[in-house]
Amino acid sequence: MKIKKRNLVIILMSLIGIISYVSYKEQNNLLTIFSKAKIEWILGTLLLMVVYWALESFILHLVTAKLHPRQKFKSTVQTTMIGQFFNCITPFSSGGQPMQALHMVKTGVPFGIASSCLLTKFIVYQVVLTLYSLVVLYFKLEEFSQTVSGFTYMVWFGFAVNTAVVLGLLSIGYFKNGTVKWTCKVIDGLGKLGWVKDVERKKHYIRKEFDSFYKSFKWMKQNKEMILAMMICSVIQLTVYFLVPYFILRAFNLNGSVISIISAQAFVLMISSFIPLPGAAGGAEVSFFTFFRLFFPPNLLNVSILIWRMITFYLTICVGMCFTFWKKDERPVRERLKNKTKKA
Repeated sequence: MKIKKRNLVIILMSLIGIISYVSYKEQNNLLTIFSKAKIEWILGTLLLMVVYWALESFILHLVTAKLHPRQKFKSTVQTTMIGQFFNCITPFSSGGQPMQALHMVKTGVPFGIASSCLLTKFIVYQVVLTLYSLVVLYFKLEEFSQTVSGFTYMVWFGFAVNTAVVLGLLSIGYFKNGTVKWTCKVIDGLGKLGWVKDVERKKHYIRKEFDSFYKSFKWMKQNKEMILAMMICSVIQLTVYFLVPYFILRAFNLNGSVISIISAQAFVLMISSFIPLPGAAGGAEVSFFTFFRLFFPPNLLNVSILIWRMITFYLTICVGMCFTFWKKDERPVRERLKNKTKKA
């Protein structure tokens, strides 16, 4: 599991930057502000993150245990937190799934099953996130567009990208041959422009990946009840994550509409997901500042950004790192049993 030093440097600089900025803006008031925060609500934000990780693990375990009955929940928890760690330290959260697949294979899950489980969960998450965003846009678009400058363009862009991903997945599931043909033509065109090297290898890779997606879709259509359970859990999971800013608000004895705050956090996620830096460094903080200045007074806004980022991002890195580098016997179950039999 190699980690690019560049990504870690970006994350470290982001942490130093936000702490320095908040310290500069608040000067001698920082400790005073923290001392006034209600500890029970801060602890509540930590509990929300634990519930978020638990739901993430449960959703993955639903599909993994279906395809690989011997899978243990504690192994799924470690797989989940490894994914959380690598999602945080790679642009576009691109490193999580490959590392999760690697860990699942090391713990005895066949690669084909591991990839199907992760693909199924990814598809469910993208569909739920897009539908969740659509509902939020329907009810809150007008409210936020009147108070946030440039809101409409930012949010619609994020929503459009999410929707394009879902439509792409659906096209693979229902029109695989046509999608493969069209994608290969695009790769040929990019190859002629010199933007893609080794065109045939790229096309072979695309066909292989699309086959995996298609098989996952076929399996999902045969297990609709389980997919529905995964979708319901994903809705709850996103809501739990979106409640973190509300708990921070209450920690400073402030009040606000729960629905509006959940919507604001959904918009932050919608926009910051496409910042091409590890953890959407910079973009996440600016997005939070843009939307939550409607709820936090100026003297508490910067501190609230720091608390929110520490809990939802840097805490995830720390906990995920512990799970990632936790040393244990990761040989496949069959190999361990074989060795025990020989010793006996």
